Amino acid sequence: MGVLARAPIDLLRSAFDGSRQRHAARRFVGPEVGLLQLCAKAPVTGTPFHLGEATMTRCIVEIDGRRGYAVVLGRDPERAELAAFFDALLQDPQSHALLALELLQPAEDAIMARRCRKAEEAQKTAAHFFTATRQGSAP
Repeated sequence: MGVLARAPIDLLRSAFDGSRQRHAARRFVGPEVGLLQLCAKAPVTGTPFHLGEATMTRCIVEIDGRRGYAVVLGRDPERAELAAFFDALLQDPQSHALLALELLQPAEDAIMARRCRKAEEAQKTAAHFFTATRQGSAP
């Protein structure tokens, strides 16, 4: 579900347009926009604390008795519905192998490329600190 939630929307749209089962999909819940409570742990003690809240969109789609679930960060009903649609299709053994090859692998590649691009951008703006020592002083 995580790959589908982070997949590029253009990839999801094109796969949906090419799907023969799109007419069989029925919205079961949503898409609905809501809030998600974010919790974190303190680094030293591990004590959990309330970090804040984030907007999320969820959707449940049913295809031939199989329910697909999706929860995506942000307000994105289209992405949530498409991710739920493909989650339901992935539960079908006949379509799983094809979707894994044609949708999940390209989505994982796109997600990794986006992560690398962001890491490179962050590295360009990194500040490098150094310590200058006075001549003649002991380290």
